[in-house]
Amino acid sequence: MSSADVETLLTLQRMESKLVDALFEHPGTLSRRREHELRYAVSFAGLHRFQPGAAATGGRTQRRDVPVQIPALDDYRRMVVGVMSRPLLHNRDSDKRLREVNRAYETIAHRVAATRRAVLDAHANDFSAQELDDEVGIKTLVSIAGGGGGAGYVYIGAWEVMQHARLIPGYIIGSSIGAVLGLFRAKEREGDYAAHLERAKQLRRDEVFRFISMRARYGLPGIFRLYLHHGLQDGFRNADGSPMRLSDLQIPFEAVVGGVRRGALEESPEAYAISHHLPQDRRPGRLELRARVATQMVRMWSFVNPRIVKEVVLGGDRLTADFDAIDAAGFSAAIPGILHYDIARDDPAMHSIAAALMEREEIDALVDGGVANNVPARTAWRQVHAGKIGTRNCYYLAFDCLSPQMSVGHAWMNVGERVLQLQVALNKRYMHRRVAFRPTLSPITLLPSARQMDQAVSWGRAQMSGEVARIQKHMERFGYEEP
Repeated sequence: MSSADVETLLTLQRMESKLVDALFEHPGTLSRRREHELRYAVSFAGLHRFQPGAAATGGRTQRRDVPVQIPALDDYRRMVVGVMSRPLLHNRDSDKRLREVNRAYETIAHRVAATRRAVLDAHANDFSAQELDDEVGIKTLVSIAGGGGGAGYVYIGAWEVMQHARLIPGYIIGSSIGAVLGLFRAKEREGDYAAHLERAKQLRRDEVFRFISMRARYGLPGIFRLYLHHGLQDGFRNADGSPMRLSDLQIPFEAVVGGVRRGALEESPEAYAISHHLPQDRRPGRLELRARVATQMVRMWSFVNPRIVKEVVLGGDRLTADFDAIDAAGFSAAIPGILHYDIARDDPAMHSIAAALMEREEIDALVDGGVANNVPARTAWRQVHAGKIGTRNCYYLAFDCLSPQMSVGHAWMNVGERVLQLQVALNKRYMHRRVAFRPTLSPITLLPSARQMDQAVSWGRAQMSGEVARIQKHMERFGYEEP
């Protein structure tokens, strides 16, 4: 897809988002029929490639993707952008926006039916009228979960509220804690939140975070060793007892990790550990541990640099589709210099995949996805348009738990949080809505107490409850209205 095509699709996405927001904020201003006509007109202009049947079934089918590229549709797309973009994108007053776009639509309404017929005639052997209208009128929810350590536990309550509102993601992608919690959400379409929460409360710090020397095979050494596989493995097994791979999850899921570029550190992971005084088999005293963590936190921000770390998506291709699900989340949550995650068990298949990945990507270590792309909306958008879930008609909802806050638990990280917000700014144009959660637990509360967990979940529920109605409006199905 050319950069011009990407810009056009993103413009149409913003136009549609502004239109639906105006319809939500001013219910009853237009008739139901006219709402559907307007939404169809804009959404149809964004049609370019899709897998017939995917939108209606909620996932990829056995049919091939069909590129929809005919001159009549290209002309129609340019006309929609030319006529409807100004009233939709340049009016801050949503009521005025709605009324002006309604008048603008009158000048192009006749072209919708003619272009639709041209598309159906050109692709009579590829898809039916119903399959075309399903692709245009059915949105799939894409859930993007950002990193932020302990601040991310609000996501549990947010996803719970969404499930009760029948807002089930068709694809989830996460970084760091967003990958860990996203893994739980992706396990089943209908998640058992009470069971997940109870399991999380039962985890012990000494079960998940250990002070044991571990060979750095694929990860980067840190103060703590993250034993995520040991803590979660019982909950992520298939019916036959085998460990779940990313391809086994009921909801398509991908984890973003950071790949330390080959030679970027000018020393091997083992040498890095020695020079940064990381190898140890004992638990330091409280003051010593705080000093070590503080030092590594300062160093960690140097990894937020594309010259040092590149974004790697686990689950996004054939090589990583069968990546162990817990390993994917573990590597995504491995904070450079602080949390070391690695494959420390005998698993020939996983060692083979990890070694091949390191060689293909030309990287020395896998680290926290947050330093590569903390709220990966751009990655989600690109994966969808590359055919991840068949349909290309999606609503991109981003969760961000690391926006700057003035609470005691966040104040000392404000500089780093502002650095990561620059990443968010680059991703913003790819998302329909970003939910910046406030308040949250401190990012360093990696394994909260039961009381803290309940508090975080309640904060997530409360904030998402105020978002649900708007999201439901965007997800509302609509069909083609005959003129």
